[in-house]
Parts: sequence; C-alpha cells; structure tokens
Amino acid sequence: MLWYMLRTWMGREEELIREIRRTVPPGMYHECFLIRVERIWRKQQHNVLHTELLFPGCVLITCRQTEPLFRRLEMVPAMSRMSALGGMNLLPLMKADAEFLEQISGEDHMVRLSRVKKEVDGTVTRVSGPLEAFDGNVERYQFKKRYAIARHRFLGEETSFSLGILLEEDIENRLLYEGLGASAEEPMKAIG
Repeated sequence: MLWYMLRTWMGREEELIREIRRTVPPGMYHECFLIRVERIWRKQQHNVLHTELLFPGCVLITCRQTEPLFRRLEMVPAMSRMSALGGMNLLPLMKADAEFLEQISGEDHMVRLSRVKKEVDGTVTRVSGPLEAFDGNVERYQFKKRYAIARHRFLGEETSFSLGILLEEDIENRLLYEGLGASAEEPMKAIG
C-alpha cells in the first residue's frame, strides 16, 4: 500500500476528506483519514481525555496505484482551489514512514496514551504504548501536563512528536471524555 500526505489549511482537514470521499470513487484509494493523538487535560480538578491532530493541516491517503488517483484528486474542488493558490501539495511517504505511523496509531489511526511509570525522583522506569516506538528518543517529559516530546526521523528529517502520557496515579483517578462527562473506562483498559 502506498501512503501520501496531502497538505491543506489547518482547520480544513475534515472538509478535504469529505470532498475526496464525495468526488473520488472508493476503488481508487484504500483509505483517506486523519491521525489523532490522545491527550489528557486537567480541567476543574478532573483529568479529561481529548484528541487532537497529530499532523494539523494534513490528510493521509493510501492507494495501490497512484496515477489514476492523482488525476482524480486534481478534480476535487478543495484541492484545485489550493493548487491554484499554491497551498496544496502531495507528499509521498517512504515505506519506513508509513510503517512507523501504522505502528504508533494502529488500524483506528489513533495514537493512544502511553503508560509511564515515574519514580519519586522523576526518573522514568517503564514506558509502554506508542512511546515505545521512539527507541529511547524522548527529549523530555511534562508530567504535570501529561505529555512527552520525542524525536523520530520522519519525511527525511528529525521531527518532534508530542504524545500523551498516562501516569500510574492517573489509573486510579477517573478520566473524562472531553465534552461527554462520561468515564473513559475502555481506553484505560486498552492501556493496561
């Protein structure tokens, strides 16, 4: 499967996906999607689980044959408007980049929280989840804000990724889905 990243304006990602799904026959591509990352926010003394885009302003599309898809994508109104303004571009992903994205986001294209065990002195003794894919290239942890910054070679250059983390103490506390006010038991079970 070949992977491509379509760059668009931030905030217009869903619109582009809708136009592609409406305009391009499903047999020309396999999937058209966004990759989201889970994060924890602290709101009113509660941990709130929410999602944000891993690549704001980017849509991913996979296909087996590129030429018919590219010709058809040129007919998508949002893409032709952006091309005319010089804002749209299509980047092919190397196989290693596609495999990395599959590894951290899975079939549902969601980078789940990584479980982190932190000692009293602030050292990290165990990491599980998507953060494991960064092979020890974590630059820093923001324990209070529940994220880690890690580096990985992506699109031919070193890139920083911000991934949500879950501390041992969070497992005992309830996470709330953003805007739903419901306990997030299933994501907690998935993390282990």
